[in-house]
Amino acid sequence: MKRLFTIFLPLLAVGCAMDDAEMQEDNRVIAVVESFEKLMPTDQSYVYGFESDYLDFQHFVNEEYGYWGGFAQCNGYDMEDGTYANQYSVYNSKAASGDGYLLYYYDSFNEPCDILCRYYGDYHFTTVRLNLTTYTYKSITEEDINTFARIFTDGDYLKVTFTALMENKTEGVSVDCYVVDFRDGKNFVATNWDTFDISTLSGELWGVRVRIETSDVGEYGANTPLYICMDDLTYTANFL
Repeated sequence: MKRLFTIFLPLLAVGCAMDDAEMQEDNRVIAVVESFEKLMPTDQSYVYGFESDYLDFQHFVNEEYGYWGGFAQCNGYDMEDGTYANQYSVYNSKAASGDGYLLYYYDSFNEPCDILCRYYGDYHFTTVRLNLTTYTYKSITEEDINTFARIFTDGDYLKVTFTALMENKTEGVSVDCYVVDFRDGKNFVATNWDTFDISTLSGELWGVRVRIETSDVGEYGANTPLYICMDDLTYTANFL
């Protein structure tokens, strides 16, 4: 992890536009809203991985066997095709803000990909907006879309767990975000770029680990496609 050395000068305006984030500065503290707006090639709807000014969103690609995991920057909005071929589309007609968002695919058979802090400091994550992919949404709501997954009923859930990574990537406190929740009479599905509180993720962090869990599990693991779209990740950082 790198140390960041910055000289702060008096500013007439506290807001400034970045390639991929809105940022405010106050002495050594920055406030950031990651909206994942870096330009993508015009002929692509997704690009694996993402690096902002302060965070690195990891991914892996296995070209030999044709699979991947982790984060990808996307701008797909196909809400009709519920098959694997449309795995990079959000089940929404737009991003939470701007023209792009970040997709996370959790490959439960490999180590999770992390959000790593690029500089040493005191980070305080506050909120994130989450939305299902079309592939996941159709798999839990429609018959004959996915060979393995079933329609969700009472008691089912899909949750995204964010875990603070401390020194040497030791896992710390976690927060569960239920993006589908049919437990105890609930009927919630995150399809409106819903805002989730992740403010327990705070301290001298090395990063954040992301896992996804479903109640629909079979002999070989999760049956539900373990994808989630995220946008407007907000946090502050005080570089030590």
